[in-house]
Amino acid sequence: MVKVATPRVTVEVSHAVRLFGVVDANEPHDDIPVPGTTLVAFRDLAAVVSPAEYTRMVINDDLLTEYVRVIDASYALGPVIPAPPGTVFQSAASLMHWMEVHYAKLHETLGVIERRKSPNAPYDIVRMQFGA
Repeated sequence: MVKVATPRVTVEVSHAVRLFGVVDANEPHDDIPVPGTTLVAFRDLAAVVSPAEYTRMVINDDLLTEYVRVIDASYALGPVIPAPPGTVFQSAASLMHWMEVHYAKLHETLGVIERRKSPNAPYDIVRMQFGA
């Protein structure tokens, strides 16, 4: 069985993963200081994930707080494309397939965010909608 691993957590490719966002794999995201997260890499992109149950997630304060904490930690290290809170893929393999299908647009979007160099995290709309 193939596994994706970092010192923080190991995610088996066949297990469901919760996607927080997509980052540039060439940035030093190995140091994301959020326990329980890891990176699933595809080419020069990496998805920030944690193990999850493959069920619909109900957005609550705890889930949103964790989401904001992970995105903030990622954004402090480089550009990040935040996923909608509670996004879950059936497996890391299906996430990698999704990243392959959308590679060009994800890569382009990271470039736009990088060029913008805004001090504000790119998910401020989430803060407004959920009151985080």
